[in-house]
Amino acid sequence: EFATAQGEYVTILIGYNDAVGHPAAGIMYRPLTSPVTWAAGAASEEVVMGLLDYADPPVPNGMLITDGQVSPFIVDLIDELGYERVSSVASGNRAMMLLEGKGGAYIRDTGGFAKWDTSAPTAVLEAYGGTMSKLPPFLDDASLVGYTHLKSEKNLDFVPGQSTLTLSNIADKAAFVKGSEITTTDVSSVKAYSCMQGLVAVDKAHSRRDSVQSRARVVF
Repeated sequence: EFATAQGEYVTILIGYNDAVGHPAAGIMYRPLTSPVTWAAGAASEEVVMGLLDYADPPVPNGMLITDGQVSPFIVDLIDELGYERVSSVASGNRAMMLLEGKGGAYIRDTGGFAKWDTSAPTAVLEAYGGTMSKLPPFLDDASLVGYTHLKSEKNLDFVPGQSTLTLSNIADKAAFVKGSEITTTDVSSVKAYSCMQGLVAVDKAHSRRDSVQSRARVVF
């Protein structure tokens, strides 16, 4: 974001995880907005705090999309839901946009992000009543299964045969072949902290997730 003169989207993320690796508390902080904006929360303590730039009017039927290429699955899902596309940049900033009503959902079916992008956002979204969870369990039965945020030398969320090697998640970049689509069964082939199963994030888990999940299953 700094390199592309989009400093207002830069977000500092600090997450605190419990003994089993689930985000328990967090803070998301945009240092370059005026005034600075931030959100913090801990669901177990029923604590939410922050200074947010709320949308006026809110965009509950907005799907946050990445600054990269949008997959056919996401395109079809947006059409199925009747949502509108909302451009967005940076993982932490997207989570804050959900809290601010600038979109109602963010779904990512590709890699390119890591667990330091998900710890604080997961904790804060849950404190505010939302969710940030792995995509496959959500598509299966609306289960909200988060990533495991523990120190480890191997990827604790790796599922053999479920992930494609990319330049961002492959452990040995020298072995990556551009344009290839290699599904891996070897956990040692991927980085320990890569998020391998996409994600789904919604602003209010109990009011929005069922409609998103049912339509996502149809598209998927």
